[in-house]
Amino acid sequence: MSSVLQDPDNTNWPDSGSELSRQELGRLIYASICQVDGPVLDEMRRIRDHAVVNNQAHNLRVALMHRCGWFVEWIEGPPDGIRALLERVALDPRHRSLRVVHESVGKPRLFKPWIGSIAQTTETTGEFARRVMALQERHQKGRGYEPASVWRSLCSPLPGHVEVAAANDGSYQRVMMMSAARTDAFDLLRWLSAHEQRAVVHRRFAGAARDALDVESDYLDLPQQAAAGRRLIVNARKGLAMGMTHAFLPDYAAVVILLDADAERNEHLLDRLLTACQHVHHQPVIVGLGADSWFSDSLRSTTEARGLRWHEARAVGPSSDMATLWWALKRILDALS
Repeated sequence: MSSVLQDPDNTNWPDSGSELSRQELGRLIYASICQVDGPVLDEMRRIRDHAVVNNQAHNLRVALMHRCGWFVEWIEGPPDGIRALLERVALDPRHRSLRVVHESVGKPRLFKPWIGSIAQTTETTGEFARRVMALQERHQKGRGYEPASVWRSLCSPLPGHVEVAAANDGSYQRVMMMSAARTDAFDLLRWLSAHEQRAVVHRRFAGAARDALDVESDYLDLPQQAAAGRRLIVNARKGLAMGMTHAFLPDYAAVVILLDADAERNEHLLDRLLTACQHVHHQPVIVGLGADSWFSDSLRSTTEARGLRWHEARAVGPSSDMATLWWALKRILDALS
């Protein structure tokens, strides 16, 4: 069987819908100290199984992150439902010192009933706690940031302390990369990490559907590139079926597809990507990256027919030469910044 057919196109949850609603709803983010005894991953799986049922019943959509001994939860839905969930969490022995760091009414970003994540970090618990306190203080003074920025500030912070990161958040160039085949995008990120002598951050995301339970997503910060810094985020192909990908897709300036010699693989991934962009009402620049012979006119025509721009980063030389691939891509990204 062709591997083109093995990656999930959609999680097929009953309430996933075909588009992300533009109707305004309640949005709240809190952080709490984790009191879980034993493996956190096992506990998050139990939370997932319970939360999916309850969230659907109350029209709530939730993202839960564990990092540095803390839970961070982003909730969207009816304000009464959010408050009821918060009251239950406050009584849950798995949580302590619950602190609300964002509360507002606005456009939704969460696309699925439940998303879970565990992030690798070298940050200490104390450093993380200080960022929680800073965000809570800003929120209490009415000077808080929008929910996606708050989430990133805690779960995938930009270089620098909270204020520096927040100042750069809107201008930091975010680029998603995916491979049409194999793990080429991850290989390129690892090579670039060694070349730039900067560490890759590894993350694992879990969804609530059995065809997309565990997805890797790594990123690398290049703060000296672009106008105010650049972050390259590599997602596995099946990540296009994940709620976290949908939630943050509107923040990407560009999405890069590392092409393959197999034209069917390229076209299949492009179609899935364009569909995801349509669902969340976002039109990033789509960049094809690969050997000159791997490009086809249909890639451009398909992209432009869906209202998005197509750019080509054609590598001159062996397609396996990471330096050649990177410099071809960097020229395109620099022109976009």
